[in-house]
Amino acid sequence: MTSHFEILKHPHQGLAAVKHGFSWPAAILGWVWALARRVWIPGVALLVVHAALALIATKLITENPGLLIAVGVGLQAFFGARANYLLSRSYQERGFLYQGLVPATSSADAIAKFKAVGENIPAEWRLGVAPVLFTMPAGLQRVLAVARLTIKAVVRYRLLPVLAVLLVLVVVGLPLALKHDGTARGLVQIVITYCLSAVTAILGLVTLWLATGTLARDVEDCSMQMVVVKPIPRWQIWAGKWLGIMGLNFTLLGLSGLAVFFLVQWRAASLPDKQQAILKNELLIARGSLKEVPPDLDAEVERILKERIKEIGANANGADLATVRKDVKESLKSQFQAVPPRATRTWVIDTGLARRQLENKPIYLRVKFRSSAYSVKPETYGTLWEIGPPNSTKVVRMSRPLTTDTFHEFGINLLDAKGNSSAEPVKNGRFLDLLDKDGLLYITFGNPNQAVVLFDLVEGMEVLYHEGSFGLNFVRGLTIIFIWLGLLAAIGLAGASYLSFPVAAFFSVTVLIVGLSSGTIATVVKDGTFGSTNHDTGVPEGMLGAVDFVMVPIFKAADEVLTMINSFSPIDSLSTGRSVSWTTLALAFLNVWVLVGGFFALAGMIVFNRREMATAQDKG
Repeated sequence: MTSHFEILKHPHQGLAAVKHGFSWPAAILGWVWALARRVWIPGVALLVVHAALALIATKLITENPGLLIAVGVGLQAFFGARANYLLSRSYQERGFLYQGLVPATSSADAIAKFKAVGENIPAEWRLGVAPVLFTMPAGLQRVLAVARLTIKAVVRYRLLPVLAVLLVLVVVGLPLALKHDGTARGLVQIVITYCLSAVTAILGLVTLWLATGTLARDVEDCSMQMVVVKPIPRWQIWAGKWLGIMGLNFTLLGLSGLAVFFLVQWRAASLPDKQQAILKNELLIARGSLKEVPPDLDAEVERILKERIKEIGANANGADLATVRKDVKESLKSQFQAVPPRATRTWVIDTGLARRQLENKPIYLRVKFRSSAYSVKPETYGTLWEIGPPNSTKVVRMSRPLTTDTFHEFGINLLDAKGNSSAEPVKNGRFLDLLDKDGLLYITFGNPNQAVVLFDLVEGMEVLYHEGSFGLNFVRGLTIIFIWLGLLAAIGLAGASYLSFPVAAFFSVTVLIVGLSSGTIATVVKDGTFGSTNHDTGVPEGMLGAVDFVMVPIFKAADEVLTMINSFSPIDSLSTGRSVSWTTLALAFLNVWVLVGGFFALAGMIVFNRREMATAQDKG
């Protein structure tokens, strides 16, 4: 089979031929091939990565064998694809000069052909390129060309080494500097929550800086004028800039994510068996959530309101229907939320399609309640629980002291190695099947206290179950972070499409601050004013007139957008073992990239397309 070989010549060492394309020896042998061919830096780097994988291979091969295989195969395939390019660069760094591209069946055949023409190769050989399997559309080639130039510019700014050092300090240094409390949750809190939050913050700020700088500075130093005169539409220049920035983000976020994943696996090996069981069953997994279908309170409120209006008759004309409707709704909510002393409350959870995942798997309750008794701090109350089908032997009964206004998670179907009920996962434990024949899970709470206990309709009761592996869940979480970075890149480029670099940077940071101020914006929207609000009556005081008239609707629109964006929070889900579902990922893509990011991208492209590039730039 004919391939294409680069011919390189050294003044004293003679000729060398390097094949274009994939290298199977490099893919199979890896760092051994690299060191044997004197490709030192990539070979040593690959050796270090393999050594790190070997340290945690024992744990991964039992818990995440698919991920270990995927990472290993992907790493070798990537190295096989880049090996010949790295070998050619290594030859050139050692003084070899590129001569041309020769079609041949082997490296020896290529060198023989090169000598056969007297080393005076034709022009088409010197400038030749290897054939490709398919030809990309011209528009895509132009976009990719701009993306490559963007990446080269970032490398030329020497930002990558500084950024790599920062990420290494965050991913490796932060967990070593902050000692956890020896528990699984403490470990996950430091390694996943702190590290991923810091990585996201660093990459987010760098993305904004690059997006504003790479476009605005190209315009200010007049280099963009040399690009726009070429046969490439301006929207493709804009898209290429965005794609180049996202290519860097993909690489840096991927490497940081892999480091965090392997670090938490490595640190977990030092935990006691009990904490490792908690890590495996509660944290380093993807847990789905089930809740009882909430009652339709609004329909019931309207029904009761109509009945009361009929009873009152003509006297209802002067009634404040909004206040009456609110009082009726609160009264109905209390009937579903309140559990009086010596009374019980039963939740019926329909597991539906998740039924098989709840059979012979750990099931947890996540509960939160408050008390009718006044207290300035959380109080501890006794709770009684019965889980399982009514009138059945498959029932678990337990009593647990729980505090008010606090989320609690505890297992309900866990057994130890001896078959005894356990509140926490243990090594070699088993799980009970508590579902009835229709896939319903019955949960009954008994209140042995003297005060009324109230469970919120939304947060009061939740069932958590094992839905998938942590590895795939972690990848979905990183993908949502990548989507966030894509939005920041679009915002930065949109600002730089018309503004100078300082103003574009100010605009981008302002948008970021607004995004981080979602709590303040939500408070203004809820109160309906920038002024103060009487918390007893809920009526705004000191209204600001025209300011409220103009700004409150703007804040309402901003609150809806921010609520839509901030609803995708993968870091919290990953650190608590909650599932980042494919549906969540699809919604994040549509809402963050297509809707919000698409708006900034479209606005940026339109403005950049209409911008006058021939205007003299002010250098003062």
